[in-house]
Amino acid sequence: MTGTGAITETWRWGVPEAAAALADGEVTSAQLVAAALERIRATEDRVHAWAHLDAAGALAAARASDERRSAGRPRGPLDGVPIGVKDVIDVAGMPTRGGSEVFRDAMPARHDAVAVGRFRAAGGVLLGKTVTYEFAFGQGRPPTRNPRDPERYAGGSSIGSGVAVAVGSVPATLGTDTGGSVRNPASINGLVGLKPSSGLVSRTGSMTVSGTMDAIGPIAASVRGAALVLDAIAEPAALATHFGGSVVGAADRAVATRVGVDRAQWERWGVAGPVRAAVDEAIVVLERNGVEIVEVDASDLDLALTAGLLVSLSEAAELHRHRLQAAAGDYLPETRVMIASGALLRADDVELARRLRGALRRRLEELLAARGLVAIVSPTLPAGAPRLAGMAAELTSAGDAESLGSALRMLCAANLTGLPGLSVACGEVEAGPVGMHLLGRWNGDAEILALAERYEQAAPWRARVPLDPR
Repeated sequence: MTGTGAITETWRWGVPEAAAALADGEVTSAQLVAAALERIRATEDRVHAWAHLDAAGALAAARASDERRSAGRPRGPLDGVPIGVKDVIDVAGMPTRGGSEVFRDAMPARHDAVAVGRFRAAGGVLLGKTVTYEFAFGQGRPPTRNPRDPERYAGGSSIGSGVAVAVGSVPATLGTDTGGSVRNPASINGLVGLKPSSGLVSRTGSMTVSGTMDAIGPIAASVRGAALVLDAIAEPAALATHFGGSVVGAADRAVATRVGVDRAQWERWGVAGPVRAAVDEAIVVLERNGVEIVEVDASDLDLALTAGLLVSLSEAAELHRHRLQAAAGDYLPETRVMIASGALLRADDVELARRLRGALRRRLEELLAARGLVAIVSPTLPAGAPRLAGMAAELTSAGDAESLGSALRMLCAANLTGLPGLSVACGEVEAGPVGMHLLGRWNGDAEILALAERYEQAAPWRARVPLDPR
């Protein structure tokens, strides 16, 4: 643990360190929250990660946690640990504006989203809402900046959630992921981001891009931190049925011994040479630590982008239809065009995409089962953080390694199929951190977390987080 006894340095702690310090009586939750607020004051002018802060509410919740712990009644390992929540997810007492002028006058939410309520019930402290691209569509230019280089991209629609963790203003955050928007900012910022298996975390109470593809997941500085947060927000029935009651416990029991790699696919995806080299080095680390690497043909993943866009945009058009009719002028033009494109899709094409969704999931699960694999390993993104001035934001620009379309092409298979996907930091190139992506079997979240932690513990490279913005 960094900074033992130095309360002013608690912003350097991740989730496991903060939880351990609370359990040991080294720090109080009120001190953790005060330090987080001080860190926000020190960094926010440069990175603009937060859309809304509730300092008074967080301090009150922290004091209540401290009272429980003093009385010997903590609710769980994360009792008293603060997190941030992407501003498309409801937190009672805070407005949900979705990064849009449409909701500039939004009143505070009356109820927590289910995942937020589960975290609160576990004793967690809700510090505030993090910046998002408008309605999580990835269009426009939100104010959040890359803490390593403000001229570069800072990540997908969970942009504030990634940057807040990267600079240490909070140990973990919740984001949403429709085509990679948890894993994308995790990779860009040298963090861990998990899109859970479908059904593991409830989406009720969050603004929806696509009911089929959306997921809520954690962003943290370490694998163990992400797993602890996942345990706190996951559905109890799913935890009991698939993980013996705890993802962390299941990960500790997991024995990940065999993964698949399709480097020919990386070539088709246009992965930049330095990124390929970083991920290849990470694979060597896995191999040296008892993981067998198997060359596979995972070319079916290339079917995901087109099908995913058809499904997600058609659903988004329906979800926004009435709101657009009432307040089209308040949407960013880029977001409005994206939603409108969904309304123009042919019904038979969308139906074909839905059938392909089921077929792709079956084929991927058959590949994993037939070869005895716990995951398919690849780069998370094809390049480091692109410069904002030259980045293409069109979803169909998948031939450009520094485009949103390329990122979606590599990540949206997990969303389309409902399989879990995780990005773990594995190196750094001139343009910033590199992530290694693990695509697992349905409800294999604990397996890919265990695999990522095996790498993390043995890796010669460590993420430089939290960091001070330049």
